[in-house]
Amino acid sequence: MAGLFDTLGTATRGLQAVQRGLATTGHNIANVDTPGYSRQRSILQTGLPQANAAGTIGTGVEQVTVERIIDRFIGFRLISETSRRASLETANTIYREVETLVNEQQTAGLNSELTNFFDALDDLASSAEPGQGIARSQLLTAAESLVDTIHRYDSQLRTLQRDTDRGITSTIPDINEITREIAELNGQIAEAETISPANDLRDRRDQLVLDLAEKIEIVSVADSDGKVSIRIAGGLSLVDDRIASELVAIVDPASPNAFDPTFSQIFYRGAGSFFDATSSLRGGELGGLIDARDNIIAGAVRELDAIVYTLSDSVNTAHQAGFGLVDGTGHDFFADLSGQPTVNDSARNFGISADIDPGQGGTLDNIAAGAVVASPPGGPGAAVGDTDGIEALKDIRNLRVTMFLAGDVPGAPTGTALSIAGSLINLAGNIGQNARSTSRSLEQQEAVLSAIQDRRDAVSGVSIDEEVADLVKLQANFQANARVISTVSGLLQELFDAL
Repeated sequence: MAGLFDTLGTATRGLQAVQRGLATTGHNIANVDTPGYSRQRSILQTGLPQANAAGTIGTGVEQVTVERIIDRFIGFRLISETSRRASLETANTIYREVETLVNEQQTAGLNSELTNFFDALDDLASSAEPGQGIARSQLLTAAESLVDTIHRYDSQLRTLQRDTDRGITSTIPDINEITREIAELNGQIAEAETISPANDLRDRRDQLVLDLAEKIEIVSVADSDGKVSIRIAGGLSLVDDRIASELVAIVDPASPNAFDPTFSQIFYRGAGSFFDATSSLRGGELGGLIDARDNIIAGAVRELDAIVYTLSDSVNTAHQAGFGLVDGTGHDFFADLSGQPTVNDSARNFGISADIDPGQGGTLDNIAAGAVVASPPGGPGAAVGDTDGIEALKDIRNLRVTMFLAGDVPGAPTGTALSIAGSLINLAGNIGQNARSTSRSLEQQEAVLSAIQDRRDAVSGVSIDEEVADLVKLQANFQANARVISTVSGLLQELFDAL
């Protein structure tokens, strides 16, 4: 049968459980602002009862463990939505940068320069000056300004692309450092949990997994021993048990970037393998940067190349049919780009023809303003004052021509019929539309992520009000157990006195 000493033991175990509960509650309160911390609670159960002829007598309470309060489904959702938010945030930043470069609302840009070029053609067509020396000089100035603006656009886009490539390279060490820490924590948790739950280590690891999700899209899988495995797109393992694989950014001549062979490719190193995994990486900051470099910015550069080639080809074709002042037809106005394997890099190579540019040994007299050759003794060139040939050049301003597309071979356009000015408007408009669309998507994603974080905080976050309420209950519990001990101690003293 249960005696006074048994009752004393029951109350003592009750005090011990309360003390551990106070320690757990104090730990929660201390970490109320700690990122990634999950609220903990003591798990209690009744002690093994003692059975005798008079009945079964309880032996008090035992603390089984201290567990984290988490929702695994919310955790998985938080990982995936964090990765998506980071990717959209990167894309939004890049689109805004590109939009700023091509936006003509604040400063004069490419469309304005194109307008100035065609206005200079109008001035040449209406010039009454013999030989049109001033008008020809002004046309060259307008053309040079157009060339400079195109070069500036191309250079700025490529600079942004180069900076994005550097961003990719600088992100890789961060990813590798996080995966190494996760692998180390896997080992520490496995060792610690041979004794007791490693709740704080698990919180630290979960926070690192979220940090990794901001860098790249991942899938996290926990095994029965509490260790997590991290996979990226395509099933490639970044963390397996205590082993972390690596991503390496290198410039590989054997596997060059399709846009620029000096750009870094991302190689996967793990499980005895080493191969180019760039195309398999998506999501997060890294995936967003790769998409920005290889698609968003590269697409803008190549679209500009195609527009510039179409402009150059159209102007040169019309110009070759006209007559300059000193010899016959066949002169290009802009540098001949038809020798390129594709229309790519046309903006970079765009320039004034050497036949026209005095700086390259040419002469403004070769500007083909005339429509017919002068009769002798005028020579093979057009008659002085003949500017009818300019009309064909002026028509290009609004003439719908079959546009070249990125990658087209010179002489074989595959696009739709559109004016040069219209294509430039479309270029800026598409970038602006994509920027706005990405911005809206980012706002929606932030709302989704915020809702999931609120749900996570509701489940796992520390509420000071709840913890204070628990303190009040624990205090009352402590006082009650102490009163039992005091009462039993008094009874035992009376018993000893009686003996």
